[in-house]
Amino acid sequence: MERILVKQTKNNIIMVVEIKDLSYAYGNKKIYSNLNIQIKEGTIFGLLGKNGVGKSTLINILMGFLKPQNGKCQIFGEDSHNLSAKNKKNIALLYEGFISYDFMTINEIENFFSPFYENWNKKIFYDLINLMDLDYNQKLSTLSFGQKSQVVLGLLFAQDAKLLILDDYSMGLDAGYRRLFIDYLKDYVKGTNKTVLITSHVMSDLVDLIDDIAIIQKGGNVHKTTMKDFISNFRCYKVSNDEEFKLKNIHRIENLKDYKKIFTFESFNNLEELEVDFEEKFLGYVGKY
Repeated sequence: MERILVKQTKNNIIMVVEIKDLSYAYGNKKIYSNLNIQIKEGTIFGLLGKNGVGKSTLINILMGFLKPQNGKCQIFGEDSHNLSAKNKKNIALLYEGFISYDFMTINEIENFFSPFYENWNKKIFYDLINLMDLDYNQKLSTLSFGQKSQVVLGLLFAQDAKLLILDDYSMGLDAGYRRLFIDYLKDYVKGTNKTVLITSHVMSDLVDLIDDIAIIQKGGNVHKTTMKDFISNFRCYKVSNDEEFKLKNIHRIENLKDYKKIFTFESFNNLEELEVDFEEKFLGYVGKY
């Protein structure tokens, strides 16, 4: 069995991904400046942010399609733009806007992909297909977009990779197929050391799925925390429009018709705290526009 190189800390925590002082820009447009992120083995890590903040750019750097202009980006202890073959085969990538072979049947596409992957697990592929009760002889062209997406996800899982990078897995999936995928993903990684990096625009899916998050804003500002701590510590308060207040450390104020919403990491006992879900807290952090 080939040895996978990873960085191990003093506390025996293995870092699968290490991004250190990373900078990247398109001309004068700064995407990242001195970005630092670590992704621990066996965790599900959420890379979150609005469109255009650089999530796909970071994935392109991780996959070696782009080279850091400054700093380092490492996977399994190797520079991402110079990964060895043995480490490349331990990464499974779902890229936004995936391409599928519509002229093939479900059975044919599994047979086509399997020889390329040393650890291919046929059972994993067909377990996911069976959840949709599909005929293996159906051509992909006859499937709905959601069904086709699940076939692609089955091809991804069957690679039995150590690191899964899922760039907007939810694209085109309705609530039922998203729930099917999320439940399957949880079972798939449970009890393993598999690591998942995931992006999504459907915030409701992520609350009970993700361990650690990095929220990216335009200009490269990144807030790193755990999902649990962000939900617990980022608060929303209601203040009337005619009320005068002087509060420190307010992250964002949202002006509504009859009142204001204040988003902050501070605790204000004299204000009315609103119970809001993760999606509203996320938008309160990054802004709606």
